[in-house]
This record gives sequence, structure tokens and C-alpha cells, in this order.
Amino acid sequence: MRLPNFPTRLLNSPTRLLSLGLLLASTATAQQSAPPGPIARITTGTLQGTSQQNIAVFKGIPFAAPPVGPLRWRAPQPAASWQGVRDATQPSHPCTQNIHGTDNFLQPLAATYGVNYIPETLTTSEDCLYLNVFTPSPQPGAHLPVMVWLHGGSNRVGTGAQTAYDGTALASHGVLLVTINYRLGVMGFFSHPDLTAESPHHSSGNYGLLDQIAALQWVQQNIAAFGGDPTNVTLFGESAGSVDATTLMTSPLAAGLFRRVIAESGPAFGLGTSRTVAYMRPLANALGKAALAAQPNAHSQIEALRALPAAQLAAMEDHLIATQYKSYDPNAAEVDGWVLPRSPADAFATGKLLPVDLLAGFNAREFAAFRVVGEAAAKKSPPTGPQPGITDKLKLFADLARPLYGNWTDLAVATYTARIIVHGTPAIDQASNDIGGACPSGAEAALTTAAGHHAYVYRFDRSVPGKGESQLGAFHSLEIPYVFGTFQDRMMNWLPFTATDHKLADTMQTYWTNFAKYGDPNGPGLPHWSPWTAAQEPYMTFTQTGDAVPQTSFSPIFCHLSPGRLKQQLAGN
Repeated sequence: MRLPNFPTRLLNSPTRLLSLGLLLASTATAQQSAPPGPIARITTGTLQGTSQQNIAVFKGIPFAAPPVGPLRWRAPQPAASWQGVRDATQPSHPCTQNIHGTDNFLQPLAATYGVNYIPETLTTSEDCLYLNVFTPSPQPGAHLPVMVWLHGGSNRVGTGAQTAYDGTALASHGVLLVTINYRLGVMGFFSHPDLTAESPHHSSGNYGLLDQIAALQWVQQNIAAFGGDPTNVTLFGESAGSVDATTLMTSPLAAGLFRRVIAESGPAFGLGTSRTVAYMRPLANALGKAALAAQPNAHSQIEALRALPAAQLAAMEDHLIATQYKSYDPNAAEVDGWVLPRSPADAFATGKLLPVDLLAGFNAREFAAFRVVGEAAAKKSPPTGPQPGITDKLKLFADLARPLYGNWTDLAVATYTARIIVHGTPAIDQASNDIGGACPSGAEAALTTAAGHHAYVYRFDRSVPGKGESQLGAFHSLEIPYVFGTFQDRMMNWLPFTATDHKLADTMQTYWTNFAKYGDPNGPGLPHWSPWTAAQEPYMTFTQTGDAVPQTSFSPIFCHLSPGRLKQQLAGN
């Protein structure tokens, strides 16, 4: 019998210390002359972009100072101003990460379809806090709804400048799109006692979230210059970007920065217990000791940690996790008392949410992708040492389910186990989806509604016919080219898309942009999508035939989504 290796998290940031060198480096990037293109004047200077399919595009716009040197592991500081006109036709480098970015995830998925997917090599940098703007009306006063995209990648890899997130298709629906970078991995989510001590907020570990907040603050200050309406902002993301977006629904620092959230395949809670500063301390101290060993002249762990190259630090942390801290997820937000005063689960349960509406959903076989990626990794590098047995996997299964399933956990585990014995891989994927995707997504919708806001729920069922369909189905991240209309991008162009997919893409883009415009996805010619109610549990299914089909009774087996039970189950977690 095979059971899933569940991720502990789905997928799976103040003093001004800018040096003269940083200021000069920023100013040097400004150009007195730039190629012809649309102009935007923002608080820090003038930008010149380019036009793309009647959409004005501005790339590589700094929204914060480079988080390097003494600014490593500090809250993002304001970007420097420049003189003249800055060329905004090229994106910035991705933030520090594995040099193949998301391609390590995509390569084995393409292989299931018989395609040899060649990973690209990224040039990454700590100097990465930049964003990109796509606007159909680059004139102040246009008052366009704004959509701000948080990319996925387990908070370890990815970039807002990925061509798969090209915003021209969405912007053609009458919205302004912003895609951002934020610090990743050990640069973005590292907590350490010394960092907590030096922080005026006694906080550390949420630098990636603080970058996202800084980008949203930049939007408030500058987006009108591009034709955007700062009072009508929708934050949306996929995978870790979705987790972060829904997590920010619980952060007081994000108050007033957005009105709506679209969460694709990433609930803020439901996969195990929340991280805390105290919980992460052993790993932090171990990495600090390793840094001191590499920098023996340093006077403290944090001095040593700031002196090492980012890529070396990332490799050191990876080694520690692989050898001594296997149960740690170092790339997720944590309850720090400032960015997150309480866990997302507790905030949702007690109604301590920002007053925003939610559109949330998941793909029908999310975890098929992680199973395939895990199997491919095991073939390349077989695991060594004792491996978890069936009893260990069952316990992990139960621990992941318990926050939402409560007293029904044991019965749910027994039922899913029996199904896995009989049906094998498809039952593994179904169990994973129910516990890690459907139930927590429904719980977020139920508790958002209970807090007095609107919530809409969807399930993406479309799978692409071909060699790998039976293994993958509607796998994690598959909805991205539909939302962005980027079927020809290398991220997914190895799939044999058809007219059915293009039809579904237009439907989804219309729903998404309607929600961003009005807080309601519905519009002329679309099947009616009802907001969540406890009585009916309505949701929209994007089907295999490319149609949008309204349905009811969303709850998976043993997942009880009544607000009263959820509040009792999750409060304090």
C-alpha cells in the first residue's frame, strides 16, 4: 500500500540604513534617454515602458530598496528616487532561489506527457524587489480595477516576471495587472533570535510577507499614475501566492490595501499546525552556528549570517533540513505578534479578518503533481537511511487532517486508507485533495461568509487529454495558463491544448476580472455563480468539456463546514 508524502504546507519584513553605494547604484539605473514608449510619472521618478498588444507594459519598477548588506532580513525600506527617465522595458532578476526556479517542478510533469522539458538557468539576485505593470489605459483618471498577482513556488522559487504571468490577456478585460517579486526561502522567511531582538517589533521571519505588503503600499501611492484605482485592489495568487494572499487577510498591517482576494490552490490553514518563532528557533540556531563556523571572525551569529553569500546560506539551510530538521518547513509565514498576531486558522475562526471578499478554489487532482515530482526525485537520488513505514504515514495523514476534521479524523483516515488499498493512485490523489485542498478552501469560504463578507468557491476539473492525463489529471498549477491566457508560454506549452481550453480560458478570465471589478464574478452570458451559503454550499465547476457548471453540496466526506463547528474546531489553533 502506498500513501502520499504530504507536504507540511500546501506545496507546497526598520531603520533607514541605505548606504551611499546603494543610492548611487539605484540612480545609475536611470537613463536620460529611453526607447519610445508610454510614460508614467510616479513618486520616485519617471518611467518609460513599452506597448504590447495595445497594453502599456512597465517592467522592473523598484517598490523598495535593495534588501542587501545591512538591509538583509529587515523590513523593506523605501525605494530611492532617480533623475531623468528610467527604462522600464526589462524585468528585474528573480529573487535568490534555485537556479532552475519552477522548472524543477515542471520537468517531470512534462515527462509524463512524453515531452523532454529543458530547464532554463536563472540569474538570481538579492536585489530583486521590483514589480511589473500591465495597463490598457495608462492615463491618470482611468480608475481601472487593479489586480496584484503573488506568484507561487512554495515561497522558495518563482518570480512575478515569469512569462507565464504575462498580463496582456487579463488587462484586455479592462483591469490593470501588477505582478511582483518578494524575497524567497532563507532570504524571505528566516527567523532567528538575534533578528527578533534587533527588531523594534520583536519580530522576525516574515520578510517575504512584508515585501508583499510594501508592494501593496506602493500600489496605493502610485497606481493612479498608470490608470489604476487604488481603492479597488484585488490580491490574487496561486499555490504559495494563494497561501500568502489569504494569510494577509489576517494581518493588521495589510488593512486598507486590498478589497478582494482570489485564492487559487492555496488555503491559509488546514495543513498541520502553524509555525511560530519559538518553533523555528532550533533550525535558526543551527544555521547560525554553521555560519559562524564559515565566518570565524564574526562577532555574532547574525553578523556571520549577513556576511555569507545568499546562495551559500540557502545551501546550508537545505543541508540542515535534509539531515537534521526534516519536519521543518522554513518557507512559510509564522505567527510573530506583529505581521501575524495570531495564526490564520484562529483569525478565521474568531472573525479577526480584514473586510474583504474571497474567491477560492482548487484543482481536481492537485497532489498528483507532487506525487509525480516526488517519484522522479526518488529515482534520481534514492533516499538513504530508514524510511517512514505505513504506520508513520497514517499518523502523518491523521495529523494533517485533524485541524479541520476533529473527531472525524480517525474515521476519515480509515475510509481513505481502504479506498487507497482498492483503487491505488487515483484514491491517493483524491484523499490528498479532499484533506489538503477542498476542506480547507471550503472552510475559508464558510468563515469569510460568517464574518459578513462574500465568498465564492470553484473546482477546476479540466484535464488535458494526452499521454500523461491518467497520471496527472487536473494537476496543481494547471489553471494558470487559463487565468492568464498564456497557453503558448514554455511553462505549459508542452500540453496539447485545444479550442476547448481557449473557450474555458475566456470564461475564467471573465469571471476573475468581473470579481475584481465588482466583487461579483457574474456577468452577461455566464452561468450564474452563487455566493457561498452554509445551507447550499454552492460552487462552480470548470468541467472537462470546458463549461462552467454550477453545483451545490461542496463538502468532501467527513469534512463538516458549518461555521459553528469550524469556529470551535479552529479557535486557538
